Parts: sequence; C-alpha cells; structure tokens
Amino acid sequence: MGMLKLYSGPFGKSEVLHLLRRTMFGVNKADLNFFMSKTLSESLDILINTKPTTPYPPLRTYYNNTDPTKDTFDKINNNGTLETIVNWGETWVDKPVQSNFLASSNSARRLNLKQWWTGLQIHQDRSVYEKMIMFYQTLLVTEDATLENAHMMYTTQSLYRKYAFGNYKQLVKDITLDPGMLRYLNGEKNTKAAPDENFARELQELFCVGKGIGSGYTEEDVKSAARVLTGWYVIERGNVNGVQMNILPKKAFNKNNHDNGVKTFSPFYNNLTISPDRSITDPTPFDTIEEKLAFLEIDQMIEMIFATDEVSKYVCRRLWNYFGYYDITPEIEAELIEPLAEIFRQYVNDPDQMQYVIHALFSSEVFFKNEHRGCMVKSPIEFSVGMIRQLDYPTPKSLQLEAQYYFWNIIRTHIFNQGQDINDPPNVAGWPAYYQSPSFHEIWIDTSTYPIRLGSISAISRSNFALPKTNTYDGVNSPSYGYITKMDYINFIKKFDQPSDPNELINEITELLLGPPLSQTVRDNLKTTYLLLGQKNDFYWTEAWEEFIADPNTTDPVSRKVPSMLQDLVQYLMSSAEFQLC
Repeated sequence: MGMLKLYSGPFGKSEVLHLLRRTMFGVNKADLNFFMSKTLSESLDILINTKPTTPYPPLRTYYNNTDPTKDTFDKINNNGTLETIVNWGETWVDKPVQSNFLASSNSARRLNLKQWWTGLQIHQDRSVYEKMIMFYQTLLVTEDATLENAHMMYTTQSLYRKYAFGNYKQLVKDITLDPGMLRYLNGEKNTKAAPDENFARELQELFCVGKGIGSGYTEEDVKSAARVLTGWYVIERGNVNGVQMNILPKKAFNKNNHDNGVKTFSPFYNNLTISPDRSITDPTPFDTIEEKLAFLEIDQMIEMIFATDEVSKYVCRRLWNYFGYYDITPEIEAELIEPLAEIFRQYVNDPDQMQYVIHALFSSEVFFKNEHRGCMVKSPIEFSVGMIRQLDYPTPKSLQLEAQYYFWNIIRTHIFNQGQDINDPPNVAGWPAYYQSPSFHEIWIDTSTYPIRLGSISAISRSNFALPKTNTYDGVNSPSYGYITKMDYINFIKKFDQPSDPNELINEITELLLGPPLSQTVRDNLKTTYLLLGQKNDFYWTEAWEEFIADPNTTDPVSRKVPSMLQDLVQYLMSSAEFQLC
C-alpha cells in the first residue's frame, strides 16, 4: 500500500466498535459479538469483500385512495385511483406510470422508494455497502424533488449499488448518461445551438476534480466539456403496439443537436483535443454511427479528467470526510490522503477499485487514532436508523408487508424532521455537513434540530406504534390497524453478558450506545440513579432483575419496576451528548 502506514495496535472492543460505527448504520450486541472473535483483516474481509445481498425491489404498498379510511375506492370512474397496472405487493420498477394517473402514481412511488431504502438501511447486512450507497448520494447528487420521477431515482440509485465496491470512473461514465442525471443537471437541454454548462461544471467541480488547491481546470474547460456532452436527452413516451404511452425513462441521442467540432482543453488537461473519430465506421452497439462517436467523445473526456492526480485526491478527501473526520490536516493529507490517492490511481481501471481504497482507509493507522473515535456528530440517518439497530427494536417481519413499509416510513419521517430527506439532498453539492467548512458535521445539530432528536428518542423509546397487520388489500376495505410494536427492554438487556451485575451492565450498555467513553464517576452515578434507585447495595438491582426474569408477573414492588428502570436508563443515555456522536 505504498506510503500508507497500517494500523498495528490492539483490535479489542473499543476498536471493533469504532470500525463498526463508521462502516454501518448502528451496531447492536449481536454485531459486536460477531466481530469480537475476528481480527481486523478478517473483519474488513466481511465488511467490504462480502458480496452484499441483492435487495428485493420496492413493492407497491400504497392504496388506491389518499384516505384509506373512506369507503370510496374505485367506486366512480376510478376516482382517487393511483394506478391499475401494479398489483398490491408487486414491484413497480419495471412498469411505467399510467398517463391518466401520472401525478398521483408517481408521487406514491417516490415515497415508496424512500421507505424502501430506509428499510434496507435498517435491515442491512454486516457490510459497509449501505454506507457506500449513502456516500454516493452525497457525492454524485440528484434530487427527487427536482426529478419528480421515481424510476429515474431508482435507476440512479441502482448505479450506486452496482458500483458501491466497484470502479468510480465507470460509475461516472454511466451516470453521465443516466436519465436522472440528464434531467437533473439539464443534460437533456444541452445542444450545440444552446450549450448548457450545468453538468459539465459539476462533473469537474463536484464529482471529480473539486475546487481549491490543485484544481486547475478553467472556464474554457467547462465550455468545451459542455460541447462534448451535447445531443443527449431523455425519452419518457413511446409507441407501444401502435399506441403512444408512457414508457420507462431512457437516454436517447439527437445527432442534429450534437457539436461535432473540435473541443480543446487547457494545460491542466495537457491541452487535449476531442472530436469525432471518423475512422470508426461500425456503430455497434449503438443504433447509429453518430451516436457511437458522440459516446466515445464522452468516454475520452472522462478518461482525460481521471488522468489528473486531483481526481484521486478529491475522492479520497471526500471519503475521509464521510467515514473518518471533517478535518484534513497537513499530516492527514500526507499520511492518509496521498497514499489512498495512490491506491485509487493504481486501480483506476480495476473493476473492484473502491474496494481496495476503502479497505486501505479502514486499515490505516490514521483511522484508528484516538482523536478520530467518538468524535463525529451522527447524521439524522445514522441517528435514527442506528437507534433502531442498536436497540434491536422489534420490526415487522417480511410477511407483514404493509406493516413493514408503514414502519419504515415512521423512521423516514423522523429522519426528515431532523434535517435529512433521503433521496433529496438540498442541492447538487449534497448535504452541507459533508463538505461545508468550518462546521461540517456540527451542522446536523442546532437549537431547532436537537429538540426534534429528543422527540424521536421519546417516541421510539416510549411509544407504541400501531401498524397495519393486513398483508393484502382488496381496493374496498380500509386497512386493519391491529399490529402493535414497541421497544422490548427486557429482551434488549438479556443479550448483554452480565445483565444481573449492575456494574457490568452499565459498562456494556454505555460502551454499546455511546460514542466517547464515560468516566467511572459518571458510570457509578448512572448505576445508582437508574439501577439502584438511590440505594447503595448492588444486590438491589441483582435481586430485582433475577426476580423479574424468573416471573415477569411478579408482585414484588421493586422487581415490577425493572422494565421502567431500564426504559428510563436507555432514554437518558440516548438523550446525552455522547449518544449524538459516533
């Protein structure tokens, strides 16, 4: 790994927790137990090299009326109907939106997609995979609110999933002509008569090269790149069996809108010139030779961009800001960023490129330094999804399809209220917490969002959620809300190694839930306040716990308090400043 200094210290509980907190959305006791028997090398092989489970696509769990409590479903001319071509429980990703239900159906699918991704985060494998998908949404940004098209968002995210551990250059090539990106950054409006520089600029400034020291591309480079990208657009309607109807969005090419002239780039790009290669006469695999030549121009331009050293440094800096810490000191630049960039360049054409880069990042001495542990403010997704995962919160099973999506939407709503709308970054630069100096991650918490976090803690730790329990819906009957889920504190605590010992229980639960370690004085105070209820003798808790476990219906006045004692303890811990950090 060249100049990179690998971590060679102990790999105990503190190191395991640090690694898992940064690579997954929340660590539960089972995750910790699993990795405690592994070496760092073995852990990284599992977290990075293991092929992730292919997720089942989003399924229709929305109704044919926005108000399912009213008996008006499909009664008169399909009033209130969202769509008729996708049945309950089937996926919509391979079916276009019906023209007569365009707005309502598309809106339902867009929300359904957000719920689905939230569910994948909650039920993630022991892998950095879902964190990498989120990383790409902070880097190669599109916005659902701008696209207003669920299929475009799904196909863009499918690219994130395809290349999560793959080749970043190929991802950039593919996303350049992705229908969602063509729509989002005006690629479909970019013609030789009216060049649009939007994507050409962001390709260099936000996706590849960055701005600042070392980023030497010019305004003329942006203009030349825009000319290379002319002629592409998105098709959403087509002739199917002689009938004009909506189809799944796809890219298309208009040769009359493409600039066939010579495009010249600056010394930053070695004065490269790009123009159609007329020696190529075989259009395969495209429909026309003009389309192939235009595509090859884009390919040549992206190869040109990736030939600069700045791409590797920029991407590795963004990786560090996302997974490691917001600050990049001269020492971190020399000891981590430059060695990672060297690995990035070494594997620039390798299909598993990002796998090597993030493996090196999590193997580095810099990553495991004490000052980089428990110091990052959790994003709303890390906070809310992590809370569900850390607590082993009882979630609906796969057969309870309606309840699953309903619950996922509850968590998605908490995330949204805290300031992070999944699939909807605020602009093309993404969420400011991942790039905005000098605040970075501190942006996630302020006087308006912290009370909302406390409200989420209270709701999840204390509330009962009434969820739909029906698995099918006939289009007439309203859903049945009879499935109740709530936090099970006894089951949660049973998974700890020594739950009857108040000292060990406090040690274990604070280690699992809190980012920074607590002093012995603070832990003693927690024990006395929440487990001993002010008493001095540890047997107060031990006897109460053992009595309750032996008989949950006990009439002993102290033992009956065990669930509420644990609830108060957990809620207090999650309300602390240390719980906001990972």
